[in-house]
Amino acid sequence: MTPEQRQTNAKRLLEDDLFAESIEALKAQLLHEWQVTSQHDIESREQIWLELKLVDRLVGHIQSIFEEGQITKFTSTMRTI
Repeated sequence: MTPEQRQTNAKRLLEDDLFAESIEALKAQLLHEWQVTSQHDIESREQIWLELKLVDRLVGHIQSIFEEGQITKFTSTMRTI
């Protein structure tokens, strides 16, 4: 896959309503699971925290692919000026 295709796909995902809805629903579900755990269930709480961080990391990775493409386009444009 070319860098341009990666950027296009990343942008499409970030702008996709179903993707955004799915991410928000997943985070809400994980927060709910965390809220209903026993205060003594440290292992479950830590696992849920890790899962929340993983969701954020996934979205951040997709965002960085898009932004990297934007920077590449900008620097390419500046070189031609």
